[in-house]
Formats: sequence, C-alpha cells, structure tokens
Amino acid sequence: MTVSIDLFKKAMSRFASGVTVVTTRSGAELAGLTASSFSSVSVDPLLILVCIGKRAWPHTLIRSSRVFGVNVLNTEQLYLAERFAGMGASQMDRFADLSYRTASTGSPILPGSSIFLDCQLWAEYEGGDHTIFVGEVIDGEVRDEGAPLIYHQRRWASTMQLERPTLPPPPSEPHVNDSEHR
Repeated sequence: MTVSIDLFKKAMSRFASGVTVVTTRSGAELAGLTASSFSSVSVDPLLILVCIGKRAWPHTLIRSSRVFGVNVLNTEQLYLAERFAGMGASQMDRFADLSYRTASTGSPILPGSSIFLDCQLWAEYEGGDHTIFVGEVIDGEVRDEGAPLIYHQRRWASTMQLERPTLPPPPSEPHVNDSEHR
C-alpha cells in the first residue's frame, strides 16, 4: 500500500494538538512561526523538541543563534496563531506593533502566553524537509489562565468546543464472599 501526501496530511490533521509560536533572535533579527510539532523529551536534562521546516526563516535563525523559545498559546491568543502562521502578516513584519518582552536568551516572549520555555539548542536531527531541534530548557513561565488553543482538522478550536466523550461505566467486579474463602 502506498500513502499519498494528501492522505498523510489528512491523517495528521486528525491528531488534535496544542498550538505554539516558536520564537528566536539572532542579533537584531527576530523570527517566529506557529507550530504544533512540539513535545517534551526528557526531564534529566530538561529537554523539549520542535520541528521546523528547513525553508522557514526561523530555521536559519535558530541554527545561527542556537536559541529558541516556545510560547504555548491559549484561546485568547488566536490572533497570534494566525499572525505567526502568515495569515495576513508577511514574514518580516510579524513582530511589528506587537508588545513582547525577551527571555534570557533574547527569544521573544509573546504577551499572554500560557507557557513560555526558553531554550538553548542541545541537538538537531534531520527530519526530511524539517529539522528536529532539541532544546535544553533554561528558563520558563507558566500562567494558569485561559483555555488551551487546539488545532484539529485544519481548524482552530478550544477544549470547550470539543465534545466530552461519553464513557461506559467501569466494569463491575464480581462480588466475592469472604466467608467462602476461609
């Protein structure tokens, strides 16, 4: 059986994931892009990974600066997800008129992010048309406000919009009469 690119993309779109904006800085140049390819890797040392397309501008800057940040978005930040996905903002002006601050590595921290992890590049691996960047987390922030922004079937969603599954009741355990086992 052969899997087409269209089938592969359709299959991957069925996997609901959180939404991040990966940011970096090299000198005065800033770059960022919306990404859902993000995962924890290790707790000793503290490692995460992001997968970035080789033709994306942040790819070049991460390689040169050897730092990146991961901003995990909530539903109030849909505008940032769209902006850094290139929906209405060109590659070069995604930070224009955007209030942000920088982490110890210089990577931009986006306003209101639920989670921010500041990383130094630990390793990189070839991944076809992407590079798998593994970062050692050197700093971070967690905010408890806001519902997570989800990406599913090529649409933005919140956990509020996802149906809560109806689960069958747990199987009942057979009653054992303790007096019979003495």
